[in-house]
Amino acid sequence: MEGPGLGSQCRNHSHGPHPPGFGRHGVCAHENKELAKAREALPLIEDSSNCDIVKATQYGIFERCKELVEAGYDVRQPDKENVSLLHWAAINNRLDLVKFYISKGAVVDQLGGDLNSTPLHWAIRQGHLPMVILLLQYGADPTLIDGEGFSSIHLAVLFQHMPIIAYLISKGQSVNMTDLNGQTPLMLSAHKVLGPEPTGFLLKFNPSLNVVDKIHQNTPLHWAVAAGNVTAVDKLLEAGSSLDIRNVKGETPLEMALQSKNRLIIHMLKTEAKMRANKKFRLWTWLQKCELFLLLMLSVITMWAVGYILDFNSDSWLLKGCLLITLLFLTSLFPRFLFGYKCLVYLPTVFLLSSIFWIFVTWFILFFPHILQA
Repeated sequence: MEGPGLGSQCRNHSHGPHPPGFGRHGVCAHENKELAKAREALPLIEDSSNCDIVKATQYGIFERCKELVEAGYDVRQPDKENVSLLHWAAINNRLDLVKFYISKGAVVDQLGGDLNSTPLHWAIRQGHLPMVILLLQYGADPTLIDGEGFSSIHLAVLFQHMPIIAYLISKGQSVNMTDLNGQTPLMLSAHKVLGPEPTGFLLKFNPSLNVVDKIHQNTPLHWAVAAGNVTAVDKLLEAGSSLDIRNVKGETPLEMALQSKNRLIIHMLKTEAKMRANKKFRLWTWLQKCELFLLLMLSVITMWAVGYILDFNSDSWLLKGCLLITLLFLTSLFPRFLFGYKCLVYLPTVFLLSSIFWIFVTWFILFFPHILQA
């Protein structure tokens, strides 16, 4: 693999890892030192023959690595930072070097670095799916945990690498696997990663919604509420998470939200509780099935009422204004209390269809008869 332009390759190739931090929510409790060290730029190397084996591995200089190994270098020997060659090859996605080192006796699950991680852990943190596939083919164990207590699937969730999550699950990794603290991937996603993913992605694999962790006995919904993760709360409620489970402090998700005074999450939980209570009634179930039709009828009637008020035989604009305000107030309350806040996303489409309906009605009543007479 060595050839012309190798010096330029050494100068320009980036081998820094994914920045430490759990998604958009924040960073780890402490920065992963081995990742920080890997992120630092290496010295410029004009002559690859002077590269030591660690630098050659980081830059992917296969011939130099082969030369040093055949000269007697032990591929299982860690460097002064307690990092093996397989770690450096994995974090830099050097597939050929990984194959070569394993063929020379490298331990695929060798622990190293400040966080006592395996090469698979390093590849997952960086998001290298091809490397993850290769290491698993060589027998890497995805259930091993690192120094922070995370297994492979937990790291993939924390760093939001959805393809790696899907691949690990397809290879038998349980979506409900717990880390050292008894937290499932769904719990970590709800607590550590703000936004719809990977919470929504994990829900597609039917994880347990009501399992609790070992220490706090929180469900995924508890963790989402604790983090103020509105999107995760919405997705967990939609998936059917229980509102009644209490944690070690005896708190339900709603009671946690009341303590944190997060008004939006409080409103979401109360609305969901009301909707679930109303589902016991047959009339409510029927209304839920017909909600789009009822919203359309409400929109049609509202537009007719607006036109009727404006055409009302009265010279008092104050009266008409009061009637319009009352109408709009009642119209806004109806869908909120009858269906919940989620149906409001359909209102723009419903009003558009209502407008088209009244355009055709107006055309047929006012213009079509004149066209026939002409």
